[in-house]
Amino acid sequence: MLSVITLLVVLTLSILVTRVATVALTHTGLSKESAKFQARSAFTGVGFTTDESEKVVNHPVRRRILLVLMLLGNAGIVTAVSSLIVSFINVDRSSSPFWPIALLISGVLLLWFVANSAFVDRHLSNLISTVLKQYTTIDIHDFSKLLHLSGDYQISEVHVEDTGVQ
Repeated sequence: MLSVITLLVVLTLSILVTRVATVALTHTGLSKESAKFQARSAFTGVGFTTDESEKVVNHPVRRRILLVLMLLGNAGIVTAVSSLIVSFINVDRSSSPFWPIALLISGVLLLWFVANSAFVDRHLSNLISTVLKQYTTIDIHDFSKLLHLSGDYQISEVHVEDTGVQ
C-alpha cells in the first residue's frame, strides 16, 4: 500500500515539475502550448526532433530548464516504475490485491482531474509565475527571435539614468 502512495506522490511531483517548467518556458517567450509540449517532452525524454525544439535548445535559459527537466524526468520515471513493480509484488499472500489497485486507479483519476482542471491550472500558474518572478531572473525574453529580426536589425537595451533635468 505504501508503494502505491509513493507512486502517486511521484506522479504528483512529476505533474508539478512539468507545470513549473511550462510557466518558466513561457517566461522566456514560448507560447503556453509550445512550452507545455516541450516541458513534457524533456521530462519524458521524447519529442526533440522538430524545428521548434531546436529553437528551444538554442536558447541558453530554455536549455537550462530542459536540462533540469531531463534529469528530474529520468529519476521520476525510474522511481515510478520501481514503485509500480513493488506495489504489485504480493509479499503477503493472504491479502487481496484489490485495495492497492483501487487506490492506484482512484489516485490516478484524481490526478488526471486536477491536472486537466482549468481552475487549478490558472491558480497554480499564477502562483508559480509569482514565485519565479520573485526568486529567479528567468523573465528573459528573446525579443529578436520573437520579432523575427534578421539582417542588420537588432534589439538593444539602453539604461537611462535620472539626472533630475527636465
